[in-house]
Amino acid sequence: MYPPFRTKTTEKLPMPDRRSRMRTLRKAGFNPFQIPADQVIIDLISDSGTGAMSVLQWQALISASEDFSGQTAYRDFVATARRLFSMPYIQPVHQGRVAENLLFRLLLKPADCVVSNTHFETTRSNIESIGGRAIDLPEQRRPYCGNLNVKRLTALLRSTPVRMIVLSITNNIRGGQPVSVENMRRIKRICQRHHMPLIYDASRFSDNAYLIQEITRTKSTIPEICARMFQFADMLYLSCKKSVMVNVGGCIALRSKVLFEKLKVAVLQQESYPTSGGLAARDLAAMNIGLREAVDGSYLHAHWELLRGLGRALEKNNVPIIKPIGGHAITIPLKQDVPHAAFALAATVYHMSGVRGGVFNGQYRLALPRRVYSLAHLQYVAQAVGKAYNKPMIRLKAVNEPAEFHDFLVRFKKI
Repeated sequence: MYPPFRTKTTEKLPMPDRRSRMRTLRKAGFNPFQIPADQVIIDLISDSGTGAMSVLQWQALISASEDFSGQTAYRDFVATARRLFSMPYIQPVHQGRVAENLLFRLLLKPADCVVSNTHFETTRSNIESIGGRAIDLPEQRRPYCGNLNVKRLTALLRSTPVRMIVLSITNNIRGGQPVSVENMRRIKRICQRHHMPLIYDASRFSDNAYLIQEITRTKSTIPEICARMFQFADMLYLSCKKSVMVNVGGCIALRSKVLFEKLKVAVLQQESYPTSGGLAARDLAAMNIGLREAVDGSYLHAHWELLRGLGRALEKNNVPIIKPIGGHAITIPLKQDVPHAAFALAATVYHMSGVRGGVFNGQYRLALPRRVYSLAHLQYVAQAVGKAYNKPMIRLKAVNEPAEFHDFLVRFKKI
């Protein structure tokens, strides 16, 4: 399928040579997160806030009126979010980790236990900073490798009080694996029996809906599948930098008016007046259009077909990949005989080609920004990773290993 859009503006790619890339690596401590973006040719370190906005988003952004409160952009965003999420109370925030921080501080006490299919690193940190305990119970069974393991959850609840369930849709582990509607339904029943809320991290909700559509071959539209998913959630939060395709922004949706009133006070204390949520009106306007475009099946299909094309190209270049391919990234299994294998591969790929991939949970991952790169770009990526994967990699020794946010802050030197 051809992409359902045409390119209206372009940005020239940086072209640092191989010698300067090694200098950059040394200054960055061989950590891809520390590499300056203007020294990267093709950047697949994250799909968060790195997508290309549409002409309608730019039009809304430019025409938005900046006011302190009661912004028209806020009203329009709330109306769209209510229709999509089927929840009456909508609070914008400036990004997803702010949303989870605000919610957790309202809902959790020290020693509370939170269960998830898989907590992202910042989610776990926000829970643990309150004194809570974050437990992962992934199932990872095809085709819904993002499901939460219901049997393990049931067994855990016999001995451990759980305060809440946070279900990440898609599950960020292994590149965005989908969660089934049936898994959501079963978890909701358990939550009702144990009087605890079911919360969605819905940052990539449209990816999850699209993968359900692909797996089940249903004729239901993406908005219809979203409605089935969201009916089980008591509340949700999301970073709008993923599925909603904006450069900054987030959102919290709730059913409880009591909690919503408390949330507004917390936003006013920490962020800004509640109708802005710490954002400019132009950001709210872009988010409003992004919510509508997020459920456009043609955009989702084109994005996933590019991911599949990258997967095929990697395999053609003798690079194994973890299957099934998720909704936003491809994860590559590592050679176990290489010290710090994920960072060694990331450094070698960057040195040889200028391509930047990311390291999450000790795995090398190529995340695809939405509406940014062509198949030709991704074929270059696959060739570069193939050369690096099948040749001796850069050998690394850790010189600084922080206890928190290890992947983002660790530094190495070359052996």
